[in-house]
Amino acid sequence: MKKFIIFGVVLALLVPTMAMAATEFSLGGFIKMDMMWDSDNGVGKNMNVLPSRNNDTNAKHGRLKFTAQGSRFNFTIKGPDLWGAKTSGFIEMDFDAAEVGTASAGFSASQSYTPRLRHAMFRFNWPTSELLFGQYFSMFCEWYAESAEDGPLQMTGTPTARMAQVRFTQTFLSDWTVAGLIGNPNQSYLNSGTTAGGYNSAVNNGQSAETPQIQGKIKYAHDFWGKAAYYGKPIPFTVQLVGGWQRSVMRSGSVTGTGFGEQAGVTGTITNKNQYVNPWLAMGSVFIPVIPTSSANLAGTASILTQWWVGQGVEAFGFSGTSGSKYRFDGFFPNTLLYDAELLNNFGGFVEGQYYFNNQWFVNALYALRKAFNVSRATWLNTQTIAGREMAFNNANEPQTIQQMSATLWYRPIQAIKFGLQYSYLAASYFQMNTTPTNSANTSRFGDNHRVEFVGFFYF
Repeated sequence: MKKFIIFGVVLALLVPTMAMAATEFSLGGFIKMDMMWDSDNGVGKNMNVLPSRNNDTNAKHGRLKFTAQGSRFNFTIKGPDLWGAKTSGFIEMDFDAAEVGTASAGFSASQSYTPRLRHAMFRFNWPTSELLFGQYFSMFCEWYAESAEDGPLQMTGTPTARMAQVRFTQTFLSDWTVAGLIGNPNQSYLNSGTTAGGYNSAVNNGQSAETPQIQGKIKYAHDFWGKAAYYGKPIPFTVQLVGGWQRSVMRSGSVTGTGFGEQAGVTGTITNKNQYVNPWLAMGSVFIPVIPTSSANLAGTASILTQWWVGQGVEAFGFSGTSGSKYRFDGFFPNTLLYDAELLNNFGGFVEGQYYFNNQWFVNALYALRKAFNVSRATWLNTQTIAGREMAFNNANEPQTIQQMSATLWYRPIQAIKFGLQYSYLAASYFQMNTTPTNSANTSRFGDNHRVEFVGFFYF
């Protein structure tokens, strides 16, 4: 009987293998253990949530968190040749969709996390061209700082967006690469608590956008004087420019706006017309080998990575912070008909320096910034009414400036094992003194967070 069972299992395994004889599968990914302490208990595991104001005692009691939630696995599939191209596929999943709740009811015996599809794409590769179909990183997500948290600098430096797309990439003259994609748009909408304003959750996923999201990229990479490490791989001097745009529609309705004034937190009803909004983002990245190498030996090498961007409605491209897209309103309140809303303008970026003591020990430090601009503060009425305010936001807790700093010591004794110890600092300066007029005990424009984090990776 045991022989028949064994034979059946082997046959069940062989049948799909024979049916897909032209494909090869390889497993990859890593197991990550993450341990962190934050002075602010609400900034999130990936430090992609704004810190509360410093005199908010409910948020400043600290938080200790241990998690393996950042672990992930993937399959790379090598397919048959077609149309003169090599074909391949890539599927990746992780468990980073949501954090375990802070209440005891939010914990389970197994610390369960919901699996999440990160990437699912296939591509055709010719000698100098590539055609990609599926869900994959956007072009704005190609240069991440080497930081301990998952998806580093999501509020300031590099957005995190994995979008369904069709992308074509062409390399020419050996050093130049151009690419373009059309992809699923992220709907820009007003955060209203009513069905009268913005769109409801059923269509906020982009299906009401007027266009797909369009992105284009040009990159130049050349070995002038040697290479330096980027995530452990030697690469040459590189310059990259990326631009993106989409058009979204916002239907007419009324939303709750927060008047922009010294005391802040004053809300009123804003009536807007049906209108189009145009999120856009432009980004430039430069990687510089400062102390280079001409081999795979990284000891004594150093590099600088810097990336800066400007745009409006940048949440449509994966930047995080407060929830939803940010709008501003110019004029007088309340209930002005045919009221125009404009996407909030921001610029930001980061600079990171990295140095390898030897092939096992290296260190990096970074500074990142995000700032709202083109916001008029010409009319300040120091009263507790929204009428007469020149400007308002749809978000009562709008940050004017976000800053991040970190220093990380890395140890990689072998390629499969990597440890990191990091100190991080996150600070937000808000436009308003408080979130509500009655919150007189919390009148501050500033909040920050200190983090100490240890991570361990096992790559496979």
